[in-house]
Amino acid sequence: MNIIAITSQKGGVGKTTVAINLSYSLAVRGYSVILVDTDPQGSVGHSLSRNTKKRFGFYDAILDGKPFDELLIKTKLPNYQLITSGITGDYFDEYQINTSTCLKRINYLFDNVRSTSVDFVIVDTSAGIGAITSNIIREIDTVIMPQQSEPLGVRSVPQVLKKILGIRKEGSKINVAGILMTMVNPQLRECVEAESQLRSVLPANIMFQTSIPRDNVFLRASSLGVPVGLLSKNPVPAAMVFDQVAAELEFKLGISNINYQDNGIEGLLD
Repeated sequence: MNIIAITSQKGGVGKTTVAINLSYSLAVRGYSVILVDTDPQGSVGHSLSRNTKKRFGFYDAILDGKPFDELLIKTKLPNYQLITSGITGDYFDEYQINTSTCLKRINYLFDNVRSTSVDFVIVDTSAGIGAITSNIIREIDTVIMPQQSEPLGVRSVPQVLKKILGIRKEGSKINVAGILMTMVNPQLRECVEAESQLRSVLPANIMFQTSIPRDNVFLRASSLGVPVGLLSKNPVPAAMVFDQVAAELEFKLGISNINYQDNGIEGLLD
């Protein structure tokens, strides 16, 4: 099992887009996948189905102790399941949470996740690396860092790497799969220069070679409640990009299990 957090210091860099579409691409490649939303804004659930906001999820487990078997949501794709952020209520301020209890319940939740023996668990996190996300990172194996291709965004990268290094010094074996450039517009000079700058100063193995383009197709997919791979019978180019990211991730993790699923479905949830 590979438990992977999608995390970034900044908001609006495409974490949810990456989490949904990468997890779906991995499922289509034949892996069993659970997508977990730990962002209290509930972006995953809202993107895939408005009805999921009434379901228990991550915050119900760590704040109210809801049992794990009440969290999993099955989709029309048999090897793809969801855990939404849940009914977060007034809990957007993480400092209201008892740290000790929170840590224990996060640990318990991920113990239950590991007991499912799925191939991948993709965890969408909130912006920044606060108390909850830090505790999540202590439970996972790998981090993917989406990074918007713009000058100010690039400056946040060292902050995240420093935080992860600090968690590793505490004894965690977490590794960084790579920085994934997002919202790349090849027609905008500042965008191209920002990506080029980051690639020039960081080791090649810490960067995904594939970049996610700035494309309105992601907004259309979100409005319809589907990954981009389900927008049409013939995959749109943006869906093929995420298949390339999935292939890169396989290489980075040293695994391979391509068994494409011709699922014939038009949506994940009713």
